[in-house]
Amino acid sequence: MPRYCFVSQVDPRHLAVYRERHAAVWPEMLAALRDAGWSSYSLFLTDAGTLIGYFEADDKDLAQARMAATDVNARWQAQMADLFTGDGNPDEGFLYVPEIFNLADQLRAAGLPVDASG
Repeated sequence: MPRYCFVSQVDPRHLAVYRERHAAVWPEMLAALRDAGWSSYSLFLTDAGTLIGYFEADDKDLAQARMAATDVNARWQAQMADLFTGDGNPDEGFLYVPEIFNLADQLRAAGLPVDASG
């Protein structure tokens, strides 16, 4: 499954609120992400506000379009917008970063076991 990484910028003044909201994401939002095709989704946040996201999806654009079509995403993005630098919905401002290395892929290509147990 294709892997995607993105970066964005949370306003450093709002880090505590951002972390708090992500400690217990709305169940409806979680289900919408899952149903839209997002998997292995993780967010990482530096103390300077750099947000790094990772997810897997068969089709990134389709997964994003499915989320954009949900009412819960519109409500979530509206709630989150003022925590970010810049204007607009935060999920529309992601800067995607191309993957240049993946250990499992290269182990497979080299004919080596993916896990150490052999």
